[in-house]
Amino acid sequence: MIPKKIANKILMIGVSKSTYGGMTAVLVSYAKYFEKNRFIPTWRLGNKFVKAFYAFQAVMRCFLLLLVDQRIKILHIHGAANASFYRKRIFIKMGKFFRKKVIMHQHAADFKEFFENSHDKPNIVRTLNLCDTLIVLSQSWEKYFASIGVSEANIRVLNNMVTPPTGSPEQRSDDKLHLLFLGEISNRKGIYDLLTMLKDNKELFQNKLLLRIGGNAVDGDIHTFINENGLSRFVKYEGWVSGEKKADCFAWADVYILPSYNEGLPVAILEAMSYARPVISTNVGGIPEIVYSYENGILIEAGNLKQIKEAVQFFIDHPALLPEYGKKCFETVRPFFPESVCKQLTSIYEDLLEDKT
Repeated sequence: MIPKKIANKILMIGVSKSTYGGMTAVLVSYAKYFEKNRFIPTWRLGNKFVKAFYAFQAVMRCFLLLLVDQRIKILHIHGAANASFYRKRIFIKMGKFFRKKVIMHQHAADFKEFFENSHDKPNIVRTLNLCDTLIVLSQSWEKYFASIGVSEANIRVLNNMVTPPTGSPEQRSDDKLHLLFLGEISNRKGIYDLLTMLKDNKELFQNKLLLRIGGNAVDGDIHTFINENGLSRFVKYEGWVSGEKKADCFAWADVYILPSYNEGLPVAILEAMSYARPVISTNVGGIPEIVYSYENGILIEAGNLKQIKEAVQFFIDHPALLPEYGKKCFETVRPFFPESVCKQLTSIYEDLLEDKT
């Protein structure tokens, strides 16, 4: 728990908690563990007018709060890449104008692509170096940001927060492998690679596994893909899942799969591990720091359908290893539980509050 004497001094800025995604999951978790949580949403799903209104009201609210509330000492800004980065640059500069400490909490999975394709690289690095602290999600991201010119002294690795489940494991009624994908329905997340592999190997897998898919649709028509390729017998798309339905999905699953092309450190993987579910995922971002091949899951190359097939087949062939891998997952994810993360975050806040420069 972040005590009130510290929480009173923090103004949190990020996406609306009613939106989808890993950043939202982190913000919702934080709200539970701050004795006081002051938060300004800067973006939500909607048309361009809704988005513009949210951005405008966020700027005005932040300006007025910083003007009248002298208790605020730290702006904790949650951001990503592309338009999100440029929106958050406004708040970074506003925070420095009011002589506040500024934390940029970088959640982007695609920051490398954003930076490499940008014609504004010096200004991006300059903006990041305006921040007193840059929070990143893994050691690999710490090294990356240092490599592009961000001050190493200001970079801190902070684990994403996940809360361990309290319910009992679901009782099984079949002998099929229960495979779960939760995440954005997009090419970046690799869901169509997984479905293409199942289409190409339908005769092999249709009587051996069940796949549940949950997430907001971004690319393609997943319903059409499933139906036109004859996968509906063993593949089910649930739409966006949250709350009890998401807990039900994790309790149902044997293995969580995320064949993604780029990531920070996915909250969904951490959630799966908190349910003691082995993970099949790719060696991108911070994932190799928590998923160890043939110890608590299997790492594959993004886009490699042959490796996806082999990883799924491995767990079908070795069901006795599921409890062992699951136990190792749970032990791996312990540092991401609230008590540990709150302690880390409190330390970051205290360091900034003690710094009078």
